[in-house]
Amino acid sequence: MSPSFILKEAMGKGLNLISITDHNAIEHSILACEISWQEKIKVIPGVELTSREEVHLLAYFDNIVALKKLGKLIEELLPDLENKPEFFGYQVIYDKGGEIVQLDNRLRQVALDISIEQLVEEIHRLKGLAIPAHIDKDRFSLISQLGFLDKQASFDAVEVSKYSWYKNRYNLGDVLSGFPIICGSDTHHPDDIGMFFMKVENDKLVNWHFFKKYLNNIKNENYC
Repeated sequence: MSPSFILKEAMGKGLNLISITDHNAIEHSILACEISWQEKIKVIPGVELTSREEVHLLAYFDNIVALKKLGKLIEELLPDLENKPEFFGYQVIYDKGGEIVQLDNRLRQVALDISIEQLVEEIHRLKGLAIPAHIDKDRFSLISQLGFLDKQASFDAVEVSKYSWYKNRYNLGDVLSGFPIICGSDTHHPDDIGMFFMKVENDKLVNWHFFKKYLNNIKNENYC
């Protein structure tokens, strides 16, 4: 899906803040941010990283400059392997108008040559938020790969799947082992857009600064 299509669909579903977190790739997140500058919807720059331990880690930033800096590190740490379209599909890159302008032939569905602890440190150095993705899943999650969630880790929150969110009746403000819990739509197809969203009382406050302050407040309250 092109960033322009995603934003159009998201706005049609009434969403006002989203993030596009492709695997070890930042181009479409940056493009979505640039398109959103002229729209009512806002986009948090982000990416989903894969650590050396094959743990998926979400990184969110205040601006695309920080994301671009992390993007350079991704290119350095990504194994020099070619994508296999017959298995993973074509990795197309779109322009603002939604037209395909390039193919990314580098394999993105692999682990970076860096530990999750080092990734978190790098994200924090760039003033970003580091959040383990879908920790309840049996593949590529913090718990499936490492076996536990360290209460002393420096994560800013943890993400659970939609299934876990509904099953455990989580709400914004809930915590797990001292970490704020968030959830996303984990959209991979057009119909997934807007199937899940988190809502706050005052939508006008929904932006990066609110998101970061909200998570920090919950985390600090649980460590006091």
